[in-house]
Amino acid sequence: MGALAGGPPVTGGAVRCRWQVRAWLHLFLAAFLYIVVVDAVSAQGVAPSDVRATLASDLSELTVGDVVTLSLVVAHPTDVVVVVPRLDREWGPFEVRDQTAVQTISTSDGTRTIAKQFQVTLFETGYFETPVLPIVVRRPDGSVEEIEPVSVHLTVLSVLPGPEDQLKDLRQPADFSTSFWDRPAVLVLAGLVLIGAFGLAGYYLLRRSRTPETSPAPEIDTRSAWEIAMQEFDQIARLDLPASGDLKEHYTLMAETLRACLGATFLSGSEAADTPDMSTEEIAVAVQRSSLDVGAARAIIGLLQEADLVKFANCTPPESRAYEAADQARTLVEAMRQTFRGGAPTAVSVRAQGAP
Repeated sequence: MGALAGGPPVTGGAVRCRWQVRAWLHLFLAAFLYIVVVDAVSAQGVAPSDVRATLASDLSELTVGDVVTLSLVVAHPTDVVVVVPRLDREWGPFEVRDQTAVQTISTSDGTRTIAKQFQVTLFETGYFETPVLPIVVRRPDGSVEEIEPVSVHLTVLSVLPGPEDQLKDLRQPADFSTSFWDRPAVLVLAGLVLIGAFGLAGYYLLRRSRTPETSPAPEIDTRSAWEIAMQEFDQIARLDLPASGDLKEHYTLMAETLRACLGATFLSGSEAADTPDMSTEEIAVAVQRSSLDVGAARAIIGLLQEADLVKFANCTPPESRAYEAADQARTLVEAMRQTFRGGAPTAVSVRAQGAP
């Protein structure tokens, strides 16, 4: 690490020590503030809310027209009903480009997490904060209340780099005293363009006359759903995404492969075609109506819920757990293959069921 100007070089151990001291100071301050807030709330006889809503942005600074992804996560007890609004096209100074469906994740500790993403953009420069995002909460006793996540602050910068892009003086008007088509350079250029156009047209007609009208036969994927899933798992293993810290992409690829294999084998009709777009709870309901073993079904739904937590709730499991989840998904596909009745479906039969 380079030395600071006018002082001795800073070693890696010194930097690590400073970082640890700063982290302990922040932790002590956060604990102190938490104790003060809890004491104040307890003195007033008001219990902290059991519904927590957070709104996060993938960017803090952007330029005009850039698309920003806002992630909303609401954690609440299972006996509480939470309704997240669908935003209009115009949301204050923001323009809403797209918004995902609500993803619901239930856990074993009696809580439920709702996740939704919004893609927005701004067309003005300056400092902005997200408008009010009311979330309706209905409790078991019938009472209704509204909560709002803390606003996200965004800074929109101009696409112009500096004062050199200011408006410049107008140029002198062009001289049109001589006709445009009377200039020799224009006539030569027009002649070259015509010669090139005729040459290309002749080449196209000659090639078309020699090309047979028959088109090549479309390629048909005859692999079974099990072979496709296993080859996808091999590709995921070669990418080794947990080693680079990209756990979200690792779990996304694993869940998509598991969903595709499940939809191609134990689901049928519209459920098989809609498997990539179904929520985890919808897949759990569809699996209950299938012939899949109960134990395997619970393990598959558990893996999909774990992937949802990593993708939408920003959970960060250990690197070793990410590898174990991929191996578990591969084992579940092999178990489905052994219990599937009627032979392994191929990619052709999957498309015949209505899959795109």
